Amino acid sequence: MRKPKSKLIGIIAIAVLCLALSGQAMAADSGPQKLSFATFKSGSGWYIMAQTMGKIMLGALPKGTTVDVLPYSGGVGNPMLLAKGKANIALGFPVETGQAIKGESPYKTKAPGIKMLVGNLDTYWYLFSVRGDVPVTSFEELKAKKFPLRLVLLPKGSSGEWATKTVLGAYGITYEDIESWGGKVTFVSFPTAVEMMKDGQADAFAHVSTPGHPSWTQLATLTKIRFLPMGAKVGAKLVGKYGYRMSTLPKGAFRGVEKPVQVLGFATLLMATDKMPEDIAYKITKAVCENRDELVATYKGAGAFRPQNAPDVPLPLHPGAKKYYKEVGYIK
Repeated sequence: MRKPKSKLIGIIAIAVLCLALSGQAMAADSGPQKLSFATFKSGSGWYIMAQTMGKIMLGALPKGTTVDVLPYSGGVGNPMLLAKGKANIALGFPVETGQAIKGESPYKTKAPGIKMLVGNLDTYWYLFSVRGDVPVTSFEELKAKKFPLRLVLLPKGSSGEWATKTVLGAYGITYEDIESWGGKVTFVSFPTAVEMMKDGQADAFAHVSTPGHPSWTQLATLTKIRFLPMGAKVGAKLVGKYGYRMSTLPKGAFRGVEKPVQVLGFATLLMATDKMPEDIAYKITKAVCENRDELVATYKGAGAFRPQNAPDVPLPLHPGAKKYYKEVGYIK
């Protein structure tokens, strides 16, 4: 008679354990989400990619979830939107995001809660162009000649403007130096910069770019330009300090690029904060990584995306993203 009783106790114990595990699983299900997704202006590559990501997320998250794609505010602004709770998820760049986490320029406060979900979504370069008639072929020569450069940039605080100030600073050049040499630094829109370069009102323009970027393509088509190379020593310094990577602008990338040019490179990433539930972060990461073809169909830049490289960015991963990458063997 003891054996049946022992079996009964065992069955009861297993049932209790199953109920407990079921309760844990239910507790891990965070339910429908109301997500605000920070990107960049309407019509931009980021906005288009986010629209597709939003659809992918809706297919993976609990029924009743909504994803509101915001047409603002770009690589510099998005980390702070997350930190202030004005967005739940955002696209960004590793350099600016790393600076935001540490609370270093261009940020005044730390945002340690930012966590990465998916990295290396595309290819970006930092490019510094000069008109073909400008007698300067390197940053070192610009400084040595104290050339009175008329430099046009996008508004202060944009990713390209911050990168330009940082790169020039690494070469020991400030905006004030350029103006003291008789040059000028002007902040304008991208279309205005193209027109000023074309008409000879500006000597140089610097900003970030993706392969085949339409505005850069227009500039290179309308105006004979060349790109200043990033020196190996200064480049290594910027890579080590800010998380850039050395990259190559390939021959033929734009009109006039007759041979490869060494430049700084980086890529878009998808991020959230530690306030996002682990199961939601896991589902978003999994959905984006496993729907690459859908991203590429609407955003050609995602052609460079390789899911196995998604966690390969020197930023803290969200626990939910980490769980996914471990499951598929992308990290240990």
